[in-house]
Amino acid sequence: MYVLREALRQILRHPTASLATFFTALVSFALLYFLGLLLWNLEKVVQSLEKELEVAAFLQDKADVEALLTEIQAWPEVGEVRLIPKEEALAQLVLDYPYLAEAKDLVENPLPDTLRLKLRTPEAVRQVAERLRRLPGVEGVEYGGELTERLLGVLSGSRLAMGVLVGLLLLNTFFSVMGSIRLSVESRKEALSVMLLVGATRRFIQGPFIAEGLLLTLAAGLLAVLAGGSLYLGLSRAAQGLLPFLPVLAQEDLLRTALGVLLLALVLGAGGAYMASRAYLKEV
Repeated sequence: MYVLREALRQILRHPTASLATFFTALVSFALLYFLGLLLWNLEKVVQSLEKELEVAAFLQDKADVEALLTEIQAWPEVGEVRLIPKEEALAQLVLDYPYLAEAKDLVENPLPDTLRLKLRTPEAVRQVAERLRRLPGVEGVEYGGELTERLLGVLSGSRLAMGVLVGLLLLNTFFSVMGSIRLSVESRKEALSVMLLVGATRRFIQGPFIAEGLLLTLAAGLLAVLAGGSLYLGLSRAAQGLLPFLPVLAQEDLLRTALGVLLLALVLGAGGAYMASRAYLKEV
């Protein structure tokens, strides 16, 4: 009780410094939590696109289909390859666009036989497409990898930008905690000196300051998680209303990320307070 009571008294004794530390930590943790959820969600979108990614190879009329199937199935990047005859492709086209049903009886089937490939390693889609183009009997190749590649580029750049931004904000939070605790230490120098003289241990003296840092950052972390989680849930529901197939994070994912942010808040609060109070005790 002594540690908690002294921590609260020190926070109230320096409200300006305490509020500055609190809001600095609040902004840092809110950005960390919200941006982390967005990046994780973007990764899920990329993974779902990769699972659906297919490469289509359009064949010439005289292509040796059996030889092509045998060669392509031996490629290590290919998980599955199947032949779509031109008749099946036309039937599917008519099913998707019923108004073509009458026209198909009037003209010859213009669609080619098609090989559709699913890859074990979606990152190799461009290389597989180029290799397919060079095969005899292949007239053209199409794949939906452009969008996935762009998303991967955005994801990579976003990770780097977020890492730099959050790193700077967390350092700012750490030093803000140190500054606030240092101010509390300075205001109690005489009392601390007396406590040392009468035999108080360093841990006993540091306890209230560490509790002060923990209270500031943990309160900021809790509020940041509530605000960031509410904002993410609102955006994800709106996005799913427009795009129902869009994958979003589950409640368990939000809770797991929130626990990580709160753990980081505890480390920063305790670490900053410990370093500031330890520096004073070293001077003494």
